[in-house]
Amino acid sequence: MARTMLWVFITVAAVGLFWLGYRNPYRRRWLLPRPVTPRSTTTSAVDRQHRHLLAGGRLGETAVIATAAHFKELFRTGRGGEVERELKPGVGFAVQVRALAAVGTPEAGRVLERQLGRQLTHDPIEQTWYWADVAAGLRHLHHDLALPAVLRCVDAASGLPAGTVLAAEAVAFPNFASTLNDLRNPTGRAALRAIAAVCRGCRDGTIDPGCMLRAGLGELLATLSESAPEHPDPWLTFALLETERVSRRLGHWVQLLDEDMQLVTEHQGVRLFLSSAHRADWLRSAPDRLLARFPVASVDEQAAILRCVFEFRADVTRLFPHLPDPRSVWWADAIRCLTWSKSPSAGPVLASQASRWLDSRRNQRRLPHLLSALRGHAGPESEAVLLRAASGTDPEIRRAATASLGWWPPCDPAAVMRVLRVLRTDTDPETRTAAVSALARLGERAALNEIAAGLASEEPAVQTASIVRIASDELSWLWPDIQELAESGDRETALTAAEAVEQLREHILGPIG
Repeated sequence: MARTMLWVFITVAAVGLFWLGYRNPYRRRWLLPRPVTPRSTTTSAVDRQHRHLLAGGRLGETAVIATAAHFKELFRTGRGGEVERELKPGVGFAVQVRALAAVGTPEAGRVLERQLGRQLTHDPIEQTWYWADVAAGLRHLHHDLALPAVLRCVDAASGLPAGTVLAAEAVAFPNFASTLNDLRNPTGRAALRAIAAVCRGCRDGTIDPGCMLRAGLGELLATLSESAPEHPDPWLTFALLETERVSRRLGHWVQLLDEDMQLVTEHQGVRLFLSSAHRADWLRSAPDRLLARFPVASVDEQAAILRCVFEFRADVTRLFPHLPDPRSVWWADAIRCLTWSKSPSAGPVLASQASRWLDSRRNQRRLPHLLSALRGHAGPESEAVLLRAASGTDPEIRRAATASLGWWPPCDPAAVMRVLRVLRTDTDPETRTAAVSALARLGERAALNEIAAGLASEEPAVQTASIVRIASDELSWLWPDIQELAESGDRETALTAAEAVEQLREHILGPIG
């Protein structure tokens, strides 16, 4: 009997320890290794093909004409099923879709619409390009009934650069405006997400703003501003926030567009200006509405609310009087929002939690989020934890701590400068970059000169990367240099620099300041 009880005790203890190890794993969980999807180091042929087309390349017209003639013959002889079977993934798919659009019949449109429901590949980037090809073909055919299916694909491709191109195709549909008539249904919400993605794409250079303005983007945004109901809807708030950002950038864009587009853009700019007062009032009250909605919202909506109020730099302390539960799926978004907490205890509490996790092997994957949030909380506790983490051995933790330094006057300037000067020679390139940016924020001349040198580079990629870095790292010391490049004769450089100027202005004055 005693031996049986002993075995029962050992079994229960083993199961309990196993479960604890499973729920709270160490950084390397040898017993149950977490599957890791390998990252491809090379782009696919389909991705390269579409990047070439985005840069102004063209498909072989001879191949399109021959394929269109072949498809017409199949349709004429009643063999439409063979057309669908011939649509295969690969670089030829774009040619086949263009050929179907050239056929121009309702049957061709129905074949194309069915491709939106096919999974042609397991590569999400390739699949998104296929969807973008099909959406462009459907739009060319005026097959407007396919728009809800296109918008579902836009949601599935959210976050991918190719997904932004797909969103642009959806917004360019002639009947897109009708989807905004009812913002409560799934199609209306998807349309709001597509609009926000397109506005971001115009700002970051993924999409040519001139093309979208030609498709009536400014008119859509102005109408949305004039008719937006005061609902606590994070997706509507994102769309109106991006509308405000586009409105502020039209003055830059109009000078860089072709002459035939300037008059159209100026007209859309007037409409956006006339709706600006109503839009500003709507946006000022939006954070309070979203925070009041948060406790009763679904999990997905809560995550969207947190991402939205972060853009406003709203104080979320009332939602989280204590640190949010790490088991919540939106924990990282909540911690990021606490960057802007005005509570005097927020910094010490975040620093204390980060210090405990530094002493433990658990929660190492979560620690960078805490360290990033400390950038908004000046104080000796925050600085001590950041310096300690920046001197550690884990590259990801060291990188996050380094990027959070230099946002306020140091409590111990000698210690901070000493650590940052060591980190600027770190083996990790991202840590080196973060250290130089931190030194530049603190006004170190050598760091500022190093970053400014990139602005004078003859390599467009280096110059663009330097402009983006200045905006994202909030290096306002170099604002005059960026302002000068915004008046450059090179269109791409001027667009990138104008965006950086607006981002720096927003960092200081807020999104509607």
